[in-house]
Amino acid sequence: MKFLNSEALLDLLVNTRVLTPEQHQFITLEKSKQRQKLLRLAGKEGEGDKSYPDLVDIVSAFHFTLQNNSDRLIDEELIMRVVARDRGIPFKKLDPLDLDMDVTTKTVPRNFAIRQLILPFNMVDGVLEVAMYNPDSGPVLEDIEQANQVKVKPYLSTREDIKRIIAEFFGFQKSISAAEDQFRIGYGGSGAVDIGNLERYVKISSSKEITSSDQHIKSAVNHIFQYALEQRASDIHIEPKRDVSVVRFRIDGALHTIYNLPKAVHSALVSRVKFLSRLDIAEKRRPQDGRIKIGGSSGRDVEIRVSTVPVSFGEKAVMRILDSAMIFQQVENLGFSSRDMEVYNSFITAQHGIILVTGPTGSGKSTTLYSTLKEIATPEKNIVTVEDPVEMVHEEFNQIAVQPLIDVTFSTILRNILRQDPDILMIGEIRDKETAAHAVQAAMTGHLVFSTLHTNDAVSSIARLRDLGLQPFMIASTLLGCMAQRLVKTICPVCVESFVISGVELENLGFPVGGAENLTLKRGKGCRECRGTGYKGRCGVFEIFPMSSQLKKMAASDAHTLEMRQIAIREGMTTLREDAWNKVKRGITTIEEALRVTSER
Repeated sequence: MKFLNSEALLDLLVNTRVLTPEQHQFITLEKSKQRQKLLRLAGKEGEGDKSYPDLVDIVSAFHFTLQNNSDRLIDEELIMRVVARDRGIPFKKLDPLDLDMDVTTKTVPRNFAIRQLILPFNMVDGVLEVAMYNPDSGPVLEDIEQANQVKVKPYLSTREDIKRIIAEFFGFQKSISAAEDQFRIGYGGSGAVDIGNLERYVKISSSKEITSSDQHIKSAVNHIFQYALEQRASDIHIEPKRDVSVVRFRIDGALHTIYNLPKAVHSALVSRVKFLSRLDIAEKRRPQDGRIKIGGSSGRDVEIRVSTVPVSFGEKAVMRILDSAMIFQQVENLGFSSRDMEVYNSFITAQHGIILVTGPTGSGKSTTLYSTLKEIATPEKNIVTVEDPVEMVHEEFNQIAVQPLIDVTFSTILRNILRQDPDILMIGEIRDKETAAHAVQAAMTGHLVFSTLHTNDAVSSIARLRDLGLQPFMIASTLLGCMAQRLVKTICPVCVESFVISGVELENLGFPVGGAENLTLKRGKGCRECRGTGYKGRCGVFEIFPMSSQLKKMAASDAHTLEMRQIAIREGMTTLREDAWNKVKRGITTIEEALRVTSER
């Protein structure tokens, strides 16, 4: 690591205008003190890495910023990119989702990888791609080529990324390999070849029972949870296939395959998850639901809702991650336009009435309702919710879970709730006439009621309530208004770029461009931060209307939905397509996303 610890590195950083000559001089004078400070801070964590801290770490620790960009810190990644450019070696920002676990963990020994700060991460057309920290690691690469009989292509990366991936991947792989050895089920071992519910090959011999208390499986499941939280995943899928167990994460609405694990450990992983969620480990034929509460790395608690079902090749587990930071947001940050925010505020500050939020599964209804309840919750108000199931436990609400087996349903529990002296009610979903009738009764007796419906747009909610059997005059007298919503992916701020598109093309797609010839819009090119998708995060698209006096008359007289929709638009309602288009114009999302979520419009 001579170059990364030499004056030549500082000269390179000055010549490329990363550092100023004054900063070079300051570092030269202060580097010994900074090295001692870093060693004290590292403590035992630095043991085993004799090269730490080098000059790259020392320069990074001063937290200088670029001369022409005060927002850009001179950190380890920036320095290594400069070194990579100078040496003609491509730089690689290591993303765990892009790495091949088998290549990473089975090409070189762990101790060798740590000692040399080197990480094989992929095999492409017989060429082994290797990330290294030391640009002078030529002899080490030759050893790897000789040992594996492959050609090696080198990349430069940061020490931090290499060490993190080594710790994560080798630790996880060690747990999985140890568990596979312990629980191996196959023709050559004891036990049965278990390929799920379709067929089962049994050898007549004793077999070890897979238990949820195995330390290797505990470590593997903990790693999966931790990794999912780091990647902002909303769901974890553990799926059994014929020969492997697939772990997938849903991130920003799209599923990504994370690991292909040995089939032998699948039952143990699912058993561990079932044990944590207090499900019956022995029962593998019936679907089961449970919950886990874990402490996140940031110190906040995270709820995980667990569902298991028997599928063709075993038992599949899906875990919905309910992070309070995502569920409870500021209402004004959900994506409302100023007009829609004003209308919605008039709803939630009303003394009584029904507010309906509509949209398909996964459209953000729960986030909207929880965020709203959190905003209006005060010690003076008694908030009662009836949910199936309770999404996120929150101490400011009195939350009741629907339990059909003991006749605790939306309709039956609502008979008793009014005796609980509520101010605000939240009903998870209006599914039948009884539930709708109780909601109307609560609104008529002076309560504010929130609920959800499954309809394509906001105005259709009125027709849906009529279809359930409610009298039109009761709908007109209790309904404050309705809101339909969808979620669109937002453009990644790191790789956002502008492009020009013709107004004719947009008009043909159904966007109200107002006769403009060309428009400049934005999209994401795709980068490491967004995993090449061009999107990072999501926001809401809304269609909201209040029950004006004219709409109340129309609802009471059983008017057609299309007529009421036209009146709502005339009175200022922005349709889902128009709201999505406004977010496209503002550079929040893309045309493709706007079309995807409003295709029925």
